[in-house]
Amino acid sequence: MIDTDGIVKKVLSMGADEVSAIYTESDVKQTRFSNNKMDIYLNYVDTSLSIFIAKNKKTISTTIKNYNNIDEKLSTLLKLMNHLPDNNDFIGLNSKKQTYRDHVPDGMLENLDDLSFMTKRAIEGAVEKGAKRVAGTIYHVTEDISISTNYNSANDRNVGLFYSVRAFNEYGYPGQAAFHTSDHRLLNDFDPYYLGEEAGDFASLVEKPKEGLEGKFDVIFHPLCFGSLVTYTIQMASAYLVETGMSVFADRLGKKIGSDAFTLYDDPTLESGVGFRQFDDEATATKKVTLIEKGIVKNILHNNSTAKKAGVETTGNAGIISPQPWQPVVENGRRSSDDIISEIKRGLLIVNTWYTRFQDYRNGDFSTIPRDGIFYIEDGEIKESWQGIRISDNIPRIFSNILDVSSEKMQVKWWDEVMPSLIPYVLVKDVNITKSK
Repeated sequence: MIDTDGIVKKVLSMGADEVSAIYTESDVKQTRFSNNKMDIYLNYVDTSLSIFIAKNKKTISTTIKNYNNIDEKLSTLLKLMNHLPDNNDFIGLNSKKQTYRDHVPDGMLENLDDLSFMTKRAIEGAVEKGAKRVAGTIYHVTEDISISTNYNSANDRNVGLFYSVRAFNEYGYPGQAAFHTSDHRLLNDFDPYYLGEEAGDFASLVEKPKEGLEGKFDVIFHPLCFGSLVTYTIQMASAYLVETGMSVFADRLGKKIGSDAFTLYDDPTLESGVGFRQFDDEATATKKVTLIEKGIVKNILHNNSTAKKAGVETTGNAGIISPQPWQPVVENGRRSSDDIISEIKRGLLIVNTWYTRFQDYRNGDFSTIPRDGIFYIEDGEIKESWQGIRISDNIPRIFSNILDVSSEKMQVKWWDEVMPSLIPYVLVKDVNITKSK
């Protein structure tokens, strides 16, 4: 364990003006499975020390993995700073004394046998629903974090489970399900069998997909798919990206960007999700931030420097250079997803997506490729599955065309495409569908 208070004092004694030191120790247990059987069991520990230093209007940051000769490495960083240009965007770390929430995580797994059982249950659930092959990963992560700055210090422990299950039907086409939790009641009690069932259900429904059609379709986005769009969007709520013009939030504060049915938060205080965080990279206590309320942009994400320039308070989202979101949450509605689907006259249910690319960040023009289940709906019933389509549209237009949001929400996370999020099913009218080839 690295003493972050000691690191800060040492760097200050070398002549630095301000320092942030974050030490993270992650204990990761993992299973990976394919073809209905376990491939690997892993248990490894990863550590890192992230250092940010400011001196005479210059800043430098790095991550250290090898702690041998650490004094020499810190001294080298300070020498390197003399050759760097001034960072006029950095005003200073948050100097206000912070108070942190009480947080006592529970439910840690003690050995890999627990993960082995969970893996078997996920496979069993998918096979029960007709899957011929099942693959995926399960992670259990215990993360101890210690932070110190000139002004504050804190420690926290976060515990989480990540599940990702892909089920393949007899023709080799997949269905996907993903889930995460830090809820101690679910860490030991959640049965991955149900996650396997969901993936198996989608795989069975896919059968042999047909080539999809181009046009405008009402689309009900599965939480995994809408979570991907939200992940890419909420990162653009960073005040740094707004200032540089690389954001759909630029010049939209107080303006309408979505329908009345759409409300989006960044909520790192939600302890049931693995995006829970007590403090940001400046040791500022985190809080729930309303970004979009009933379609209107209410806030953007700030660290201390961007907040000072804007004349507001930091939102606890440092990223010392560029503020960052922690855990997106979309407010749910009142009707079930089944009720919403039953009223779709001509539309699509899209389970997942990837390769999301923006042609214009400021205007929000993007395209993305659906996967793991694309279902054509007619008069409230799934008629067939599709493949070979792309969503080619615009983020503000998507948000403005939201017709309904489901009452149920899912905790989803998948690769880097979907950050830890709590997302409902979302119905959007007239989504532009093109061919993917």
